[in-house]
Amino acid sequence: MSLQQFFDDHRPTTTGTPVRVFPAVARTPRLPEPARWTNPFVTLIVTMFVSVGLTWIPWLPLLTGPAVMTLGLTLSVLSTISHLSWPDSRYEAAAEGVWVARQSGYRAGVHGGELRWIDQHGAIKTGHIARGSEGWDLVLTDQDADTGTAA
Repeated sequence: MSLQQFFDDHRPTTTGTPVRVFPAVARTPRLPEPARWTNPFVTLIVTMFVSVGLTWIPWLPLLTGPAVMTLGLTLSVLSTISHLSWPDSRYEAAAEGVWVARQSGYRAGVHGGELRWIDQHGAIKTGHIARGSEGWDLVLTDQDADTGTAA
C-alpha cells in the first residue's frame, strides 16, 4: 500500500519512515494557510499603495481609492484571523490525533508539545501532524524521540 496519497506533498522533511498514517484526523481552517502573500502587514501595505495610486488616475471614480483601501483592510483582518487560527487548529489536531491513535490501540500522547508514541518494544517514537488533502493527518514514524536525558 502506498502512503504517498495521504501526504499530498505536505510531509515534514525531518520524519522517519511512516509506520501508520491516520488521514483527516481534524479539519483545517477554511481560510488560506499562512504564507507570504497572506501576511496581514504585507496585505495592508500593498493595498494602501494601490489605493493611493488609484486616486491619481483621473478617469476613475473618486471613491475607487477608499474602496480599495477598505477591501485591503478587510483582507488584512481575514489574514490576521488566518494567522491566528492555523496554529490553534494544528494544536487541536494533535489532541484529536492522539485520541484517534489511542482508539486504534496505539499508546500515544503529547509530551512537551511533541507527539510521541510507544511501539511494541517499549521504544518512544515520534509522530507528526501534517497537512493532508482533506485535513490534518497524523503520521506515526519509526524515528526515535529525543527523550532529553542530559547528564
